[in-house]
Amino acid sequence: MIIFGTSNSTIHPKKLEDGSCPYCKTQDNMWIQGYHKYVHIFWIPFFSIGKKVYMVCGHCKGAFEKTEIQDQRLIQSFQDGKKNQIKTPWYHFIGLMLLVMVILLISVTPYLTNTP
Repeated sequence: MIIFGTSNSTIHPKKLEDGSCPYCKTQDNMWIQGYHKYVHIFWIPFFSIGKKVYMVCGHCKGAFEKTEIQDQRLIQSFQDGKKNQIKTPWYHFIGLMLLVMVILLISVTPYLTNTP
């Protein structure tokens, strides 16, 4: 029985420099938060299949997508943060790395045996 599926991981939040919350209007308390979705087999991540990025207010905890933001400075900070700060973690590909290592080990083993 093989257990497989998808899961999400949260990427560390980054504080944005300026802007106000569209809901509670709190100034300079917005964070950019990324969520990466990945495929796993036996709970070992194999590869990433997408990401979602939200802006989260530190005061009211509201989560907003880019389409919900009206402030141009906040939209610019959001786009810069999405490109530069929210990266796919390397460990989302650890299953593929292990699979490649096993295939290499299996293919090289016959050449390493000392048979007369």
